[in-house]
Amino acid sequence: MKAQELLSQHRLDNGLTLEFWELSRPLAGDRWQVVMRARVAVQVNRETVPPELKDRLSEVISSLGPEIAFIKDEVRNFIDASEKPKLLKDIEAQLLSSLRSYLGHQEFAPRLIRRQFAEYQQKRLFQREG
Repeated sequence: MKAQELLSQHRLDNGLTLEFWELSRPLAGDRWQVVMRARVAVQVNRETVPPELKDRLSEVISSLGPEIAFIKDEVRNFIDASEKPKLLKDIEAQLLSSLRSYLGHQEFAPRLIRRQFAEYQQKRLFQREG
């Protein structure tokens, strides 16, 4: 079984980096589960936090950590070993085409932080009530 392998990196318009990782694994015989992960790391700091959370920066960092990530996995099952390299290139091209403008938008980092912080707070609320 192969470990994660960084296939490529793409600098986005907002300064973030989109990474493509292969996480494929063999299934049976010459068949594979082909997994492509698109990942963008976002530093949680005064420059990236949304305006309404700037006064709560230390709380946001203690809740989420100094870095969060957007991750999207594409999975294909029972792929012939000979088809794997082309499939990986095709998936990367499709993801790059469909995600570049969304992930490269100036508001992407603040929106991701806002959403993950809200999800964190919601989980804490449910834990207290449960």
